[in-house]
Amino acid sequence: MKKHILLLILFLCFILGGFHLNAQEEVSITIENVAGAAYCLYGSGGNIGIYVGEDSLLIVDAQYAQSADAVMAKIKELSPKKIQYLINTHYHGDHTSGNPIIGKDAEIISQQNCKKSLLAGLKPEDTPESVGAPTKTFDFEETITLGDETVRLVHMGPAHTSGDTIVIFDKAKVIHVGDLFFQGLPPYIDVNDGSDTKNWVRTIHKLAEKYPDFQVIPGHGKVTDMKEYVKFADYLSVLRKEVSAAIKAGKTKEQAVESIDLSRFTYIQDQGEFLKKTKNIEWIYDEMTRK
Repeated sequence: MKKHILLLILFLCFILGGFHLNAQEEVSITIENVAGAAYCLYGSGGNIGIYVGEDSLLIVDAQYAQSADAVMAKIKELSPKKIQYLINTHYHGDHTSGNPIIGKDAEIISQQNCKKSLLAGLKPEDTPESVGAPTKTFDFEETITLGDETVRLVHMGPAHTSGDTIVIFDKAKVIHVGDLFFQGLPPYIDVNDGSDTKNWVRTIHKLAEKYPDFQVIPGHGKVTDMKEYVKFADYLSVLRKEVSAAIKAGKTKEQAVESIDLSRFTYIQDQGEFLKKTKNIEWIYDEMTRK
């Protein structure tokens, strides 16, 4: 448990150069129209999806508590409508710690494992209400109708974490995949929460096959298309293959890191000391040797 908490702290501290936890630092918050009534808000933490319905808003993820007031102000610039739903793609704090503010008057929804993981990390002084824990959970799929838009929340098994949710906007042809996609970055792989990179790769290919022309909102990085998403899957797939070979050859984790050539992945750029391609090798190694 201590190791699990330490990894999460490191993740929050190092995630993405330019994204800050220091409340005194001003964060740049921008909104991009992805397609139709679907938008992406960039700021400090995971990308926020916004869908402007006829009478209300649906929000995907809530970033950090420190920037939540500024995020709310930016959302209101886009639309003064009430937030009816807040969806959490997974439990990490850069996607959920803004829940109490962003989701104050909303129904907060997540996959059931996401809520369990969030509550497992509560401090003694916290309560589910004080951290904005999800008020509704689902197992594999949940559907929300906003006017003429059908929004589907889908869990395709453990991948980045044990409780990832994919949010699909059918009419807008937009899909928010949370941290199942770090665009141009080495991903964090939450081994201690039950990550499954094999299923992660399989999930991406299934989505690409079913939604080839959809725009993709990643958890981190810029909005892109399915072609780039599959490229990210290929990166994970190659690392899995080479780490597996290293394990079968009896190599230690350190030897695996030394032996795997990462120079070919020029489209994946390290960020700080935590989001590094070498860390991806280590995490995949830990996942494959996990008991």
